[in-house]
Amino acid sequence: MLFCFMADVKDVKYVINYDFPGSLEDYVHRIGQTGRAGAKGTAYTFFTDANARFAKELFSILEEAGQKVSPDLAAMGRGAPPPPSG
Repeated sequence: MLFCFMADVKDVKYVINYDFPGSLEDYVHRIGQTGRAGAKGTAYTFFTDANARFAKELFSILEEAGQKVSPDLAAMGRGAPPPPSG
């Protein structure tokens, strides 16, 4: 990660999480670095089966915030197998 501890970086338009953090609080803090003060920003996160224990709560957080949630994450959050790709 390029900026692991961002104190107050201005004009962050993108956050890319290659490794999902160890807690949802850390995740929210990381993605909160983008889109401040009415600006728009985008966060991309690589989320795998290894992170499945966070799926249900992450799905709820994103849904409550009105964010787009991938069908795979939604299925993982419901405890269902992901939809077939292709």
